[in-house]
Amino acid sequence: MFQLLSLKKNIDSLIAALAGFSIIFLYTRHGGIGLCPDGVVYTTTAKNILSRCQLIDFRHYALVEFPAFYPLFLSAIMLVTGLQPLVFGAILNALLFSIVIYISGSITEQFSHKSKWYKAAILSCIVLSPGLLEVYSMLWSETIFILFLLLFIIMMHRYFQMYSRKALIAAAVITSLACVTRYAGITIIGTGIILLLLDTKLAFPRKLKDIVLFGLISPLLLIINLLRNYMVGGTMTGIREKSFTPLSKNMHDAGAVFCDWLPFFNGHYNGAVWLTLFIVCFLAFIFLKQYFRKLQMVTYENIAVSFALFYLSFMIIIASISRFETLDSRFLSPAFIPLIWSCSNWMISSSQKIKRVNKKLMVIGAAAIFLCFQYGQLAADYETWDGVKDAGIPGYTENQWKYSPTVLYIQKDSLPFKKGYTIYSNAYDAVYFFTGRPGKFLPNKENKSKVQEFLNDSHCYVIWFDDGENPDLVGMNFITKVKKMKLVKQFDDGAIYEYYQ
Repeated sequence: MFQLLSLKKNIDSLIAALAGFSIIFLYTRHGGIGLCPDGVVYTTTAKNILSRCQLIDFRHYALVEFPAFYPLFLSAIMLVTGLQPLVFGAILNALLFSIVIYISGSITEQFSHKSKWYKAAILSCIVLSPGLLEVYSMLWSETIFILFLLLFIIMMHRYFQMYSRKALIAAAVITSLACVTRYAGITIIGTGIILLLLDTKLAFPRKLKDIVLFGLISPLLLIINLLRNYMVGGTMTGIREKSFTPLSKNMHDAGAVFCDWLPFFNGHYNGAVWLTLFIVCFLAFIFLKQYFRKLQMVTYENIAVSFALFYLSFMIIIASISRFETLDSRFLSPAFIPLIWSCSNWMISSSQKIKRVNKKLMVIGAAAIFLCFQYGQLAADYETWDGVKDAGIPGYTENQWKYSPTVLYIQKDSLPFKKGYTIYSNAYDAVYFFTGRPGKFLPNKENKSKVQEFLNDSHCYVIWFDDGENPDLVGMNFITKVKKMKLVKQFDDGAIYEYYQ
């Protein structure tokens, strides 16, 4: 592994890593690291780990919807540095992004078919990726999940090279950590088991033992996390409602992300479903071709294509079973690096087998595709920079929220909030982040008991944010027409309502 990551052969990776670090630093220079509702959960849980030794969030609810590792990771840094996540978050993410870039370059250097030009192109695609830059500009667990993925790829490759049990155990431990960073880490477990099953070099008894070893270690931390969740919260991953989006809709949403990643579509999503189908089929074709050609999956390229295929398929299918946010660039970002490897590396191997005249045509075509791709990425990056350089990263650290009339009003000490009144909000995480006031989210429309509890609350306020509207929660019509709350204060971006009997 140390030979893989050696600086001697990876000066270009180091330069790219420094570029990635600088971009994240510049993106977050104005307002600091980006913070969304998930980030409020992560940061408050990290603080409660240190102050209370409990995995609870700002509502004092047990952390169940999210795995435990990322807030534990943040709390460990807080313990060592004495700083808050919003203080060290930008430097942490810039460092993580630079490590991901360097490791990606080091892996590319070890591909079966090498090219310095190809490596430079891949590194530039990663550094300028709008999706990855978005992820590493926010306090999101994907920042470390992607790093775990790359380390898994390295250790699995090392295992297949020497069939070292130490390498297999290391891969299993990394996978276990990935699973308690994001629940989608089970896709890495699936990838590892599939790779072990498809390998034909080992005798069956040894292969079976290694599969059992990986299968016991890799989900261990996740099992502990899920059991703990059930004991303290009554559910393993929180209340997960049945999905109301069909498979075709989720394929369209995934395809829309791919359209944004590929500049050739210019934001046109009419063929998004077909693009998703093409990418999945293309990955499956490469996977099957490489396996049946060599009857093993031991190269970095093959491990990457296996994960990309399994991860994308899993995310689309699970979104059709369990309800969560729309599939977006953030959710699919762990597949970006394996995907660009899988969809481009075949050009290098093909160019080395064709005649010189055809090779020139292929190089010209590949260069044209690369330039178009990078032009699209640079255009998206410039648009992002134009928005964040003076306003900050979108989220609660952005000027729009920090200087919101509603926020500035509720931050004042002399407020008309009466004692004994419950404070509800459609974005209660924002209320807590800016004021530290205890309160509740407005109830979910589907949760009849919580809706009734809200209706029965005889002394309460609602702080409404126009930018925090959540279609899953009761809305303005319910507040004014059903609950019949009285308007206390109207703002350009929100309002405060009161109810008393």
